[in-house]
Amino acid sequence: MFNYLKKMHQEKKKYRLYKIRIEALPPEYRHTILALEKYLWNWAKGDGMFDLLYSILDMFESAAADGIPIEAVIGDDIATFADNLLSEYPEETWMDKQRQKLRDAYKK
Repeated sequence: MFNYLKKMHQEKKKYRLYKIRIEALPPEYRHTILALEKYLWNWAKGDGMFDLLYSILDMFESAAADGIPIEAVIGDDIATFADNLLSEYPEETWMDKQRQKLRDAYKK
């Protein structure tokens, strides 16, 4: 039980730091990552997706520090950018979980 509480405390701390880092981004980057976060959590689960969000945040911080416009990072379509990210982590999506349930039900 103690290990569970300790892990939960660490995850909350990590999440708070993540939110602080988002608030430090320039407005166009902050707005974009918040939109991506909302979209990705509709399709995603677990720590793997949170790791993906951290990777996006790292990428955005680096681009912002280099003065690269957000459009140069995400391209012409934010939905395509998000879907490409999801396709790189299929094991973290709800869709993959549902597909596996279908496959398992079919095999029975």
